[in-house]
Amino acid sequence: MSTHYAWRKLGAAKWEDAWVERLREFSDRLAITTLVGAKTIRLEAFQLTKAQATRLQKNFGGVIAVQKQQRTPSEAVTAPIRVRDRLVVVGSERALAAEKKASPGRRVLLIPAGMAFGTGDHATTASCLRFLADVSDELAGQSWEMLDLGAGSGILALAGRLLGARRTEAGDFDPHAVRTAKENARRNALEGIAVKKLDVRDWHPTRTWDVVAANLFSDLLIEVAPKIVAAVAPGGRLVFSGILRTQESEVIRAFRRAGLRIDRVVRKGKWVSGLATRLATKS
Repeated sequence: MSTHYAWRKLGAAKWEDAWVERLREFSDRLAITTLVGAKTIRLEAFQLTKAQATRLQKNFGGVIAVQKQQRTPSEAVTAPIRVRDRLVVVGSERALAAEKKASPGRRVLLIPAGMAFGTGDHATTASCLRFLADVSDELAGQSWEMLDLGAGSGILALAGRLLGARRTEAGDFDPHAVRTAKENARRNALEGIAVKKLDVRDWHPTRTWDVVAANLFSDLLIEVAPKIVAAVAPGGRLVFSGILRTQESEVIRAFRRAGLRIDRVVRKGKWVSGLATRLATKS
């Protein structure tokens, strides 16, 4: 049996959402414990390779240790996420069966609960789902394709396919996320979805997509904004999220400089999401 490592750190409770975002590549291996009577939280990422654990310690401090026993995140019980009366996201096989029985004609997507990020109930993911539903309404009757950057569980790529995309592609830096997204596509019996390992810092788009979703953290969105925008077809739409309010203006400015028109911005708690259009290039 291969050796696994755990990484642990104490952090301020008020920044819990920010830690979820920073550690999103380890979303289904992340445990966050609230300490009673304290203003701190305990962060723990488990089932890590030595290289992953070392990278976390280098970037964020904390301690690492050999994990003596594998742990699995407990399954969260979440209510179905209803998206614009177009789509329902559920977290269990039981909920899937119940939704299909109650609404036979409705699209239902199963993303197992227990994933700390990407199940649809986080503000960033939920906002992206609603933007996707709106864009799919606008594109009804047309043939369109979608790219999902920072796929996580694959929820946006899968939702895009259910909402009408002819084909969706998804990429994530974390190989475990890639495996999870592929498994979720199989679990939902969805074809026309390609998932691959992709580091947006090293990525250079060779084509464009009608719709691009980029649910990444703020600093990364700012850094690679020109590449993200280059992947959007002229007149196409970008759904972007994962932005803390304190960095909203910087992200918006970076996208505008790269050639986007910001159409809508939604703020929920500490988080900001948006919908934008790539301006047509001048002839």
